[in-house]
Amino acid sequence: MQSGQASKIWLALGASLAISGGFAIVMSLPEGGEVLWLGVGLIAAGSLALRRGLAGADQGARSTPRREAAPSASADDSNIEPELRAPAPRNVALTTRGKLVLAVWVAVLAVFSLLSHQHFGYLPAPPSKKLLDQEGVSAPATVHSRDARSLEDGRTLYFLGYTYTADAGTPMRVNQSVPQRVYARVSEGDTTEVVYMPLNPEQHYLPELTSPVTTAMVVFIAAVLLLAAGFAEAQRRLHRRLAASGKAVSGFTADVRRRGGVRSFLVNYDASGKRQTLRARERNPELRNGQTVTVLYDPAIPSRAVVYRHGMYKARA
Repeated sequence: MQSGQASKIWLALGASLAISGGFAIVMSLPEGGEVLWLGVGLIAAGSLALRRGLAGADQGARSTPRREAAPSASADDSNIEPELRAPAPRNVALTTRGKLVLAVWVAVLAVFSLLSHQHFGYLPAPPSKKLLDQEGVSAPATVHSRDARSLEDGRTLYFLGYTYTADAGTPMRVNQSVPQRVYARVSEGDTTEVVYMPLNPEQHYLPELTSPVTTAMVVFIAAVLLLAAGFAEAQRRLHRRLAASGKAVSGFTADVRRRGGVRSFLVNYDASGKRQTLRARERNPELRNGQTVTVLYDPAIPSRAVVYRHGMYKARA
């Protein structure tokens, strides 16, 4: 599969996942629960896919000449922004695009941190939670004891005792270790809901005090976010490095195509004696073939480049 086609697939997949995640989060409010966590996971996966697609689009440089008889993409700096003519390293600052990307990541990580904090403040979901939700029976459970035990190593363990009666009339008395926030949330004499299996009343959980998702799901979402954040940070560092020390050349646009309200196009530029090509996208109805555009590239690896106006950083005048 060609890199351009692969980039389009990743971009489409990422957009679909991100939109689905946002929709899931909106639909989950105000109750939250598993749908909210699913939405966060979809946004994380969508962000990773979008980053990969954008990397293929913006950094997919190739040395194959284009078929058009286009203007020369020379190193003539007459069309290069004045701030890029200063000797490297240049002072740089975040662009509006860069600030938006960072703001989105801060928001996603803040939501994930909040949900994780809430998750670890509840009882962990049992492996049989799905089966209990499908076939279990609900009953009231009464808290009959709360106990805090201090250990020699300075830690404190918290225990909660509660009683409920199964359909068969069998009283069930349970005492289990709980997180401190669960311990602080209830008092002796409180009543909460319990869901148990009719044929095995000992198999149960407390919905009001149990996290709606498993710890495994939290770890998986954290891993996806970590991968996506690592890729995003690598892109940020590359953009900053190119803005500060990259070689600025004047390229030209080619193969401009309309994709809805977005224009996809190629940017051809000359570096180290070879024709290089970048794929790019932007909302610009005035974009035409042959227009000049500034490209920043790494002299050590000419294919590592970015369209200057698409970068997360700009050079300061």
